[in-house]
Amino acid sequence: MLHRTFPLLRIGPVRRMLFTALLVALPGWAAAAEVIVFGGTGKLGAQVVRALDAAGHDVTVFRRDASDVSRLKGLKYREAIGDATRSADVQAAFAARRYDVVVDALAKGRNQPATFYIDTQRAIIAAAQATGVKQVILHGSVGVGDSRSIYPESRWPSMQDVLEAKGVAERELIASGIPYTIIRNAVLRDDPPGVQEQAALTTDQTRFGGVTRGGLGRLTAECTLAQACLGQIFHAVDPQVTWGAR
Repeated sequence: MLHRTFPLLRIGPVRRMLFTALLVALPGWAAAAEVIVFGGTGKLGAQVVRALDAAGHDVTVFRRDASDVSRLKGLKYREAIGDATRSADVQAAFAARRYDVVVDALAKGRNQPATFYIDTQRAIIAAAQATGVKQVILHGSVGVGDSRSIYPESRWPSMQDVLEAKGVAERELIASGIPYTIIRNAVLRDDPPGVQEQAALTTDQTRFGGVTRGGLGRLTAECTLAQACLGQIFHAVDPQVTWGAR
């Protein structure tokens, strides 16, 4: 099987700026998108919001009323308040504003069942279908679908329920007919101070590696309405991130 990597998604800041300028000049490219981020107050979600804001997109964070927003300090974003497991709350957010792109960076709480990932994705799919969303970007996990074979067997018993639920969420998104991008990660780390991340996307579902949250945020922003990312399942890997590092 031929696997593709996307080196354009790990270029330096100057070349990235020039590349973005080129894309903006291409027919059909939207310089800015209306994006709603689910899970935007979390460790990963906040990095996604940061990268989208830096890229000039109009960002709305869907969050619970009691969510801690300290990670979003200094960022430009709107808010939609609700519970992502309640379809009515999700539908109300989509009725209030038209979105081009949905980013799902949700993570279940410690006491929530694994079906959280199915319930929230179904609510997002229904609202996205009803309002003509152009892309849903789902942050998933290695161990789902064709990547099951590379997932460490020692970790499977403790993660089985979560990974199987995430698998259902992926399949339902793909079957929905909505343009999608799935970005899986295996080992997720914070960005070390002073170290430039080198995250990249690959369609090789046998790749198991680490990636930083900042790297995932950047890759998400670069995939927003990017034609090369539509209909793709990626693994995100940064060669600098060692699996055992904390």
